[in-house]
Amino acid sequence: RQALEPLGVPLIASVFGHSPNEFCQAVRLVAQAEPDFIELNISCPNVESEFGRPFALDPEAAARVTEAVRGVYSRRLLVKLSPNTPDIVDVARAVAAAGADGLTAVNTLGPGMIIDVRARRPVLANLVGGISGAALRPVAVRCVYEITRAVSIPVIGTGGVLSGEDAMEMIMAGATAVGIGSALHIEGEGAFARILAELKELMQ
Repeated sequence: RQALEPLGVPLIASVFGHSPNEFCQAVRLVAQAEPDFIELNISCPNVESEFGRPFALDPEAAARVTEAVRGVYSRRLLVKLSPNTPDIVDVARAVAAAGADGLTAVNTLGPGMIIDVRARRPVLANLVGGISGAALRPVAVRCVYEITRAVSIPVIGTGGVLSGEDAMEMIMAGATAVGIGSALHIEGEGAFARILAELKELMQ
């Protein structure tokens, strides 16, 4: 936070847990660093509710986590949603009603698997993992479009944004802001300046 403050760049801290209580504990710890936002990653594919499903696949479970955290944290709160549900609008409405100030849409799709045919085994040690990058973008754009027409809180559009045109697509779908992950991993911090320059050119 100290490094970002002179630049006027907000800090978003993302947390996850296996229960509403764990989310609350994580938020209490992270809040000590005074981030501008805390994001509840209820859509982590490795984190399940007490019913054996990721919280983001169950509107009631998602709302319970949001309500629990809202009870211990009064500052700006985001909730990260999963594309792996046909009920993403219902989940968005549930967490908005439970006190979320904004949403991040979306996390990875899947899980998927890639096999190394020479090594004759899956590439990932965990065998499967979330699908991100360009393959995710059309799904993410659709999710943002549907969510922003159902709730009034801001939405950060994420998922496969690799260019200024991709960012514009998210904005046109209704996103208030755009998150970048895969491009950062592929080319480093220079991705931010490049995508912003491309976006500015599109807007002229």
